[in-house]
Amino acid sequence: MKVQGRHKSLIAAACTIFAVHLVVAASLKPSFGLTIFGDAVPCALLLVAILAVRENFRLQRGVLPFFWKLMAAGLIQMLLSEVYWFYYDSLRRYSSPTPVVGDTLFLLAHVFFLSAFLIRPHSASAGRDMRLRNLDFALLTLWWLALYGFFALPWQAVLQDFDKYDPAFYLLILIQHLVILGGLAVAWKRTSGVWRAFYLSFILTFVLVAVGNLILSVAIDRGLYYASSFYDTPFFLSLVLFTLTASFGPSLQPVEDRAPEREIKQSLWMARVAMGAILSLPVIALLGTLEHNIPAEVSTFRLRLVFGAMLLLSVLVFRKLTLLTRELTNLVQLSQTSLENLRSVQAQATHAEKLSALGRLASGATHEISNPLTAILGYSELLADLPSLSPPDRESARIIQQQVHRAQAAVNSLRNTLRNPDTLHPIITGKPADS
Repeated sequence: MKVQGRHKSLIAAACTIFAVHLVVAASLKPSFGLTIFGDAVPCALLLVAILAVRENFRLQRGVLPFFWKLMAAGLIQMLLSEVYWFYYDSLRRYSSPTPVVGDTLFLLAHVFFLSAFLIRPHSASAGRDMRLRNLDFALLTLWWLALYGFFALPWQAVLQDFDKYDPAFYLLILIQHLVILGGLAVAWKRTSGVWRAFYLSFILTFVLVAVGNLILSVAIDRGLYYASSFYDTPFFLSLVLFTLTASFGPSLQPVEDRAPEREIKQSLWMARVAMGAILSLPVIALLGTLEHNIPAEVSTFRLRLVFGAMLLLSVLVFRKLTLLTRELTNLVQLSQTSLENLRSVQAQATHAEKLSALGRLASGATHEISNPLTAILGYSELLADLPSLSPPDRESARIIQQQVHRAQAAVNSLRNTLRNPDTLHPIITGKPADS
């Protein structure tokens, strides 16, 4: 893999920012200034990662441009989340802001990442119908937001109970990370060469993201965390790896799938996931009613959210079924057209076989007729040259020669007809030739 000049500069910038973080974490004590610095570091690292990903937008290879745009969208969502945390920490000295905005943006960022990997950028046949991909992304986003709204959001929006909100949110994010890592592991196993190294790099990146968030949650619960400490180091290192992984872009080239009809199987799998997402919400709501000591406000909030999410998910699934029905109709029409074309080709092939057989028969006949005619013509000429031949016999020999010439002209005409097989069509079909 050859790293381009701009990617080298961006990697150097990310490494420099990370090194500054290590020096500051080792030398400074907790303070408000250190907190603000700790919030600024991920913002700077994410800006560098976004610029590195943006360098790959101009790649015109399969779905790679769309893949990198999804990755950039996820990084931008993560940047907005970090900017909000910068704002959150700056306000905590004067008020009590809510963390919901930052957490929601962080959750959405990973939905973009998951959607990017689901389009399988390594496949040359992937992403042929982006309308369905966009609906899959909307379904995926709404489902994850519904999970966040059911398990975590009520404890902040209704009761403002951080002791229950934080564990629920961190567990949901951990599950999201595990889903992404599972998908990356499957992609890594199915690829080879530079793609294998590319997916391995992303696996390491999201392992660090997951471990970093897990460390942060434990440190926050125990009251040990402060911004720009070594607790932030795994997460900051993962942002450096985002920049490093983006440098793979110019070396990536889509390849054909090893398994046939992988794209069709992927579409069927996504359809099952969409249906499972819809069916999972009432099951989750039912299990939620079995929990003990749940406040009535939280239960009401959850039921309303589940009904609203199911309605929106049903609308999206109906839209997807409509598009699939149209596509199926087009495929049926295309199959009918192909069948008609096949019948036409078969008729032409049959016609060509008849012409070929007739041509062989006529060729043999003209050959067999030409030889006796040549002999008759030769003997008639010898007969006409005899001095003792009477005038009536000589006239008869001349008539024989004329008739032989007429027969030879007919044979030559038949030979010329064989050289232009289209003139035989009326003979084969039984229709009169055009005058």
